[in-house]
Amino acid sequence: MRKFGFFVHPLDMRDVVRIAPQAEGKRRPLVEKILEWTPSHEVSHITGLKCADGEEAEGWFIGIPLLPNQIIDLPKDFVLSRLKEGAEIAIKNGAQILGLGGYTSVIGKGGIEIANMVPEIPMTSGNSCTAAAAMDAAGRAAERIGIDIKSAKLAVVGGSGSIGSVCAKVLAANEDFAEIVLIARNQHRLEKIADEIHTETGKHVLTCNSVEEGLKDADIVISATSSSGDIIKPEYIKSGALICDVSLPHDVCREVSTLRPDVLVIEGGLMQVPEGVDLDYNFGFAPGIALACMTETMALCMEGRFENYSIGRGLQIEKVKEIYQIAKRQGFTLAGFRSFERLVTDEMIDNVIKAIKGRK
Repeated sequence: MRKFGFFVHPLDMRDVVRIAPQAEGKRRPLVEKILEWTPSHEVSHITGLKCADGEEAEGWFIGIPLLPNQIIDLPKDFVLSRLKEGAEIAIKNGAQILGLGGYTSVIGKGGIEIANMVPEIPMTSGNSCTAAAAMDAAGRAAERIGIDIKSAKLAVVGGSGSIGSVCAKVLAANEDFAEIVLIARNQHRLEKIADEIHTETGKHVLTCNSVEEGLKDADIVISATSSSGDIIKPEYIKSGALICDVSLPHDVCREVSTLRPDVLVIEGGLMQVPEGVDLDYNFGFAPGIALACMTETMALCMEGRFENYSIGRGLQIEKVKEIYQIAKRQGFTLAGFRSFERLVTDEMIDNVIKAIKGRK
């Protein structure tokens, strides 16, 4: 039996209330203090994984009870101690690989420090599969609503980050966009990525430090930041645009769902697990839907690839392509389009198509 572990943590107060209803109505500082006192613990046993070579696999979701702002703002040694505590639970259960879900892959140099602290078990952030799934979803959605890539402007929010930068590199190499702009706060890192893309593809890439300015006239947006969410406002978005929001918490404000029916926002990085798999946990998704970062951990386990895979702040294009093929071989497929926790309807698609036609 092949075995894995995967870290999960609440992304916002809604997550906390879903898991612990008694938190409803409680002041956030009190809830955060209780989370600090709560040890890492096993929250789910995943069963029903049938590997492509006939072997079986199982795994555990391990709860790291900290919100994103706590993972970022609390003393790093404290947060790493919680991750080590969770890793020890995975090892005790016999896990052979550990996935660093959510913000647990952000702390400590992109997971490198916790990997060094617990060398007994290989780790992965899942970012390679997340990038691959986001690009696949964006491409399919753009085709569905009729965006012509050759005349489209692509904007990558979080363009200096691991997911955003590798998406920009792959798309610049494989697609002839009319214009590409990378958006992030760190100008030096943006320019470095832009130079690398120019060297590798010969294409000139723009850079921008303002989300509002960078999204001006963007037809396709991939947003993959580690911000606290809500950085893409309704007024920033071009009519008829497609946004693939990979970030958790989401970068796109929820108001967009009601104020901007003329744009399509899809949740990037959602995968359908193979038939018969029981995740035994409520993420707020439909049954059988998992995040691509979870998929990466599960697929590597099922493949018998027990190695540090997507660790550190940079991603390798070869691994992004490889892990998606591994995931498909193990029975994972891209999930249907979802927008703000709801399935994308034909009416939503038609509204955006009308907006695109109205511009012509």
